[in-house]
Amino acid sequence: YLNHDVVEAGIICANNKIAKIVLLVDSDDVKNRFNIVESEYLKLENIKTSDLKPMLASALYVKRKEKGVTEQKAAELIENPVYFATMMVELGLVDGMACGTIFTSADSIRPALQIIKGKTKESLISSYFIAISENKNFGDNGVMLLADCGINMNPTKEELVEICFETVKSARNIAGIEPRVAMLSYSTMGSAEGEGAIKMREATALIKAQNPDFVIDGELQFDAAVSTKVAQRKAPNSEVKGNATVFIFPNLECGNIAYKVMQRFAGFKVIGPLCQGFRKPINDMSRGADTNEIIRAVAITALQCE
Repeated sequence: YLNHDVVEAGIICANNKIAKIVLLVDSDDVKNRFNIVESEYLKLENIKTSDLKPMLASALYVKRKEKGVTEQKAAELIENPVYFATMMVELGLVDGMACGTIFTSADSIRPALQIIKGKTKESLISSYFIAISENKNFGDNGVMLLADCGINMNPTKEELVEICFETVKSARNIAGIEPRVAMLSYSTMGSAEGEGAIKMREATALIKAQNPDFVIDGELQFDAAVSTKVAQRKAPNSEVKGNATVFIFPNLECGNIAYKVMQRFAGFKVIGPLCQGFRKPINDMSRGADTNEIIRAVAITALQCE
């Protein structure tokens, strides 16, 4: 379950005491193959031979038996490193999990949706990305949040409200930036009609009705959200004024394409998808994540543990 980037990131995180790292492996020769030196801050756990397997499988069976999971099926699932890690989080053996470099987002998140679940029964699990630019004129000193680009396919206006409030919390508590929210669309303040534009417009109205303690406007086209000159022309009464730091997308397709364009064409450093709404810290990473992106994801997971 390891590649060079994961191992390097784990060692750097351990050496710099960013977090205490448990690397899940499937063979005892991994230690020699990657020249890993275990310490107080870096441990290996071989899921093939681990003494934890019976306990984790038993707890998984109890957790999921009402959903038809048998004891045998639970034992089989624990052979999967994501289920193994998720059950470690559930039982408090570790505080959080970051994975995804060799798994799809669906495979990384599914066990947590089944086991960890939301903070409440009504909680919507969503994701966000932190995008960082060397151009400090973008966002808040070069930092901005994008949501939901990883989980919810086509959120309703009510779901967009929850995604917005959760992302604002993440902006403040994790990224440390001032949230100025743009509800994005192909329309600006009624310039076009259509199902997507109306959804974002109505979601904005629902949010404003709750008297939020942050600046928000919508629906806004991306240029009106990030350019003061364009905002003056297209949305002169907008509170965001072309200085958005948090971007809420109308659907997964738009958000996922946008963050990859920013990453590959515009040179943004992108961290995520990071999850919000879970009872415990669970985060996904892109299968294209490099060492630095993994380090950032681990550091953010550690922050969520506090």
